Amino acid sequence: MELMWWHWVALGLGLIALEMFISTFFLLWFGLGALITGLVVVMLPLGFTAQILLWSVASAGMVAVWLKYFKAPDRTHAGQAKEGVLGITGLMTRPVTETGEGEILFQRPVLGADRWPVVADAPIAAGERARVVDVLGQTLKVTQI
Repeated sequence: MELMWWHWVALGLGLIALEMFISTFFLLWFGLGALITGLVVVMLPLGFTAQILLWSVASAGMVAVWLKYFKAPDRTHAGQAKEGVLGITGLMTRPVTETGEGEILFQRPVLGADRWPVVADAPIAAGERARVVDVLGQTLKVTQI
């Protein structure tokens, strides 16, 4: 059995199209691996076994890239202990007054969100930078930097 380059391209496009309908985020990597295999076979004629091996390696490589660089669940610190949040700094978007809580904005999500309600021991004006010193349930305690 001999597979041509366009067989791989058709398989890749078919798997990517099927991914759109079932949305498991699983077939996409095999589809991209098939497209890569098709491109390589256009430039370098390979036997059937080499094509299957290349497809397997390309698909596994796509999954590895996804898990390493794009999925990275630790970027938000979701589900982490409060020690992972202490010391992070952000910008006050609403001031902390003596009678109410303010709001802080982080450059990247902290515990799954980039905006958090905050309290402080002393008033902090909007536009000032603040550092997280404690987590009080759904509110962060901050101090002005």
